[in-house]
Amino acid sequence: MVTGPMTTSTDVVIGIDLGTTSAKAVIRPVAGGDARNDSGHDNGAHYAEQPTPWQTRASGQTQIDPRRLTRLAVDLIGSAVRSAESHHGPVRVRAIGVTGLAESGVLLDAAGHPVAPVIAWFDHRGARELEQLAQREPAFKAAFARTTGLPWSAQASLAKLLWLQAGGTTKLSPSATWLSLPEWIVFALGGDKVREPSLASRTGLIDQGTGEPWPQALAAAGLPDGILPAERLAGHPAGRVTSEDVIPNAAGAVLTVAGHDHPVAALAVGATGPGELFNSSGTADVLARSVPGPLDATNRQAIVDAGWSAGRHVRPDTSLLLAGVSGGLLLRRVLTALGAETAAARAVLDQASLDVRDLPPGLDVSGDGRRSDDVVLRIQDGATPAAIWTAAVHYTADQASRLLTDIEKVVGPHQRAVAAGGWTQMASVRAAKAAVLDALSFSPVVQPGVTGAALLACHALEGNR
Repeated sequence: MVTGPMTTSTDVVIGIDLGTTSAKAVIRPVAGGDARNDSGHDNGAHYAEQPTPWQTRASGQTQIDPRRLTRLAVDLIGSAVRSAESHHGPVRVRAIGVTGLAESGVLLDAAGHPVAPVIAWFDHRGARELEQLAQREPAFKAAFARTTGLPWSAQASLAKLLWLQAGGTTKLSPSATWLSLPEWIVFALGGDKVREPSLASRTGLIDQGTGEPWPQALAAAGLPDGILPAERLAGHPAGRVTSEDVIPNAAGAVLTVAGHDHPVAALAVGATGPGELFNSSGTADVLARSVPGPLDATNRQAIVDAGWSAGRHVRPDTSLLLAGVSGGLLLRRVLTALGAETAAARAVLDQASLDVRDLPPGLDVSGDGRRSDDVVLRIQDGATPAAIWTAAVHYTADQASRLLTDIEKVVGPHQRAVAAGGWTQMASVRAAKAAVLDALSFSPVVQPGVTGAALLACHALEGNR
């Protein structure tokens, strides 16, 4: 009998990152050892990317159907597998890690079915209900920052849950569950309902002193005691893929909730040690500082007062301090105004900016760095495109520098900083950041969030053996 050569498959893991602007997947060979010590270099990785299909109403409200997000994740898994197979032949997906944005979530009924749309993290719905809660429960508001590590704002999941209940269309059963978006995707693919600490830290429902749901928050918001599932750390197995919608190559793959995208990205570039700082330079310009161990209530209050937030890191026994400005949004709007939207035009502007020494009098670029609102440009004679762009990158760098100065009064100076993300591909942006961030280096990892999710998928696979 004559037989042909045997076809072997390559074992791989997939990382998924559900971002505000786009969702990505990366496929990597299974790596040995502890993924938390992996350098995260993504040379040769295969990516898939799609826009995150938010629906924005005329009122400015932004939301999405949870099932649409599940289809997006399924599509990304299939696209990543097909990309890898076109280059390397058959692959078998052994594990999938899911990271992404935090405060948005999915409300489930007792049967595990979504009962409401996903409200975008930046949507202001819930602000009025939050203010009404503050009037009813002033002591609760006063204790909020020092207990949760978050500012009193509509960004936290708490405000979204208040709005959903106040609207009269969502009735909470005693068995209702709230899952963040990465937790929802893992559950929808066949995994367990879990509460990952870095994501739960953004809900406004966690007492950071205990790491458990805060009874006073649940009572004040009228939420059932079991609204959040049991804790499961990032990189720990959370079930397996059983969904029939997923490509057969991934059937039975180990699932893990990788956690909040910013600390996951910090993990990918190796900036999670004591006193280390990660700067994510994307749509938002985010600073993520690692601090060993838990924080006390006094420190949490001081951190919030400094314009930051405090919660759990994806790294065990580590706290995460987080702050950000809308730097990437401002830079994109300035590029559009200057007609530099193509890669070639950006390259010319980038190089010309390096030759700008002094800005002309009267030139000023500003905007509300903590919200995605107006960008204000003031010019007089002599304001060339290169000068305007230089003013913009200096402004965003200075915004981040001021946040860093405020937090270092609380927790001391950082020892090392690593920057990554799309804007760091421009030399002018790198130069502006290096001028204000001490001990700064730039990571070669192109997509740190999704790369970190893949590393944590490796960790989950090792833990499941």
